[in-house]
Amino acid sequence: MVILFCTIKPNVIQVNSWGFLPSPVFERQGLLNLGLRDQETLFKFVQKYISAFGGDASRVTIGGRSAGAHSVGIHLFHNYNTTEGAAPLFSQALLQSGSVTARAFPNASYPLYQEQFSRYLGLTGCSAVANSTDTEILGCLRSVPAAAIQNASALIWRASEYAITWPFQPTRGGPLLEQAGSTSGVNGQFYRIPTITTNVPDEAKYYSPGDIETNDEFLAFMKNLIPGLTPEDLSDLEELYPDPTGLDSGPYVHSSNSTQYNRLSAALTDYMYVCAGQETALRMSAADVPVHKMVFATNNTFPTWKGIPHTADTKYTWAEPAGAGGVQYPEVGKELLNAYFSDFVALGDPNAGNRTGVPYWPLYADEGEGRPGLQLRMEPFGNTRVEGDGIRRKQCEWWRDESKAARLEK
Repeated sequence: MVILFCTIKPNVIQVNSWGFLPSPVFERQGLLNLGLRDQETLFKFVQKYISAFGGDASRVTIGGRSAGAHSVGIHLFHNYNTTEGAAPLFSQALLQSGSVTARAFPNASYPLYQEQFSRYLGLTGCSAVANSTDTEILGCLRSVPAAAIQNASALIWRASEYAITWPFQPTRGGPLLEQAGSTSGVNGQFYRIPTITTNVPDEAKYYSPGDIETNDEFLAFMKNLIPGLTPEDLSDLEELYPDPTGLDSGPYVHSSNSTQYNRLSAALTDYMYVCAGQETALRMSAADVPVHKMVFATNNTFPTWKGIPHTADTKYTWAEPAGAGGVQYPEVGKELLNAYFSDFVALGDPNAGNRTGVPYWPLYADEGEGRPGLQLRMEPFGNTRVEGDGIRRKQCEWWRDESKAARLEK
């Protein structure tokens, strides 16, 4: 089952999707990545009909947050013929907390996927045909009531929530993700279009488990999440993210939850979001593509121990007001985030509105050798400013190392 949510505003498509079902059965039948293919169908629809709604087919921005941003990154890094071919179905991209390398996207034969698919068949009442032909398996699944499909999906999701081994991901080898995103980045196989990429500082504190107490538990959690990690990799992680046990000072001591909470959250934030967002900016800017990068460091009522986690920027994007169900600092959404994004969508540059009293958001251009690219750090109380993209740079260089990409399934 594929559920696709798209909000179409003037020349904007916001992408978010769930329902990918990776399995060799679906691969053999040519049915992988149906969510991505549905999105591409929508892009084609917009190109064909947007003029009827007063839009301009040559000025279409696609954007998404989290899983939606992963999807945007996959479409953006799918320029496999870098010298010629059809023009893209969009002219700009906006990625919030996501990237083509933000999550591991293994192939359909990945052991975890096969285990999850087997459980899925059992929960939908199709286990009796598990060893039958592809036709029989698909026939059974197509006969299952929608409510049973929804229940099975929810149960498998909840079973994976603690370990963050989420099911129903886009599948490498399937349409629109025929090769790893890291390979596309190294080869420069992305569309040369204006792009914004953003993250929040503490992405993974939104769902990191709060009961990991020892170094061994920390390493076991990382190894379970990323089975390809070698003993040398795990040793590197111990050095990059020092064990706070028994320490009086250090970057991960005094966690409000368990001993390892801040440490684990930092490692997961880097692996799943921040370093991947940095990789998008680095790869594209190195090819002289206009890229703007932001750290959205404004809270929205999350407790102090959670920092500024994943989704903190969600309501600010739409300039929500203060009050119940709104945002904590409405001026940040209305006067800054929404204004920068609106200028980017409408005029192709987040600074194009020539607004006074707000920082100029420079293009990202990483110089290396201790001279990181510039990014906008968005904070309340007039503290929004431009800074170097240097936080946990050593850790990000480790996660972005090309030699590790295959082990990380990125």
